Order: sequence, then C-alpha cells, then structure tokens
Amino acid sequence: MTSLIDVIFLLLLFFMLSSTFSRFSDVELGASGGQSTSAQASVPAFLKLTGNRVLLNGVEFGKDALAIEIERLKTSAQVNAIILSVDETADSQQLVDMLLVLRKSPDINVQIVR
Repeated sequence: MTSLIDVIFLLLLFFMLSSTFSRFSDVELGASGGQSTSAQASVPAFLKLTGNRVLLNGVEFGKDALAIEIERLKTSAQVNAIILSVDETADSQQLVDMLLVLRKSPDINVQIVR
C-alpha cells in the first residue's frame, strides 16, 4: 500500500510539473467619468453587436472595415463616443473581440449598454 501511494505522488508530481498553463490577456474596462462640454456636444456613434453581425449606425461592417469607419467618423463627423449595444445572442468572446477593435482608437469613449 505504501508503494502505491509513492507511485501516485510521483505521477501527480510529474503531471503538475509537465503541464503548461496559458495566460489570458487582460482587457481593461474603465468607468465612465465626467466629460468636458466639447465631448458632450458631439454626437455619439451607435454600435450594435449581435450573434453574427456588427452594425455601426445601422450599417453592417466587418472587424477591419469597422476600425477604418470609426477613424473616418472620428475625423469627419467629430465622433468621440460610441454606444455599444450588446444583444443577448452575442457571447462574451465577441464582446471582448469588439473591445479590442475599439481599443485601437484610444480617444474614443465606449459605453456598453444592453
């Protein structure tokens, strides 16, 4: 019985030392704070995330085209805020992917609503 316990502990030690654990990256979420009067005067863009589509102001975009369109809206229409509506069909991975796309424009404020 004692030798069986020794073998079990050796196997446990082997599997603990030989396994690797992947580390997930963090996505920072900032709380919405007070905005200046110029930020309140601009019109925000409306982004809707569903299970299989991404709509920006009612027009469907892919991830790459979405980043380009946000940059265009930022320069031409003075948009500096995005209201992100998440549908119940969207999962958390899609939300994280969308936040990573939106992070490419650091001067855009993002507010998440349901």
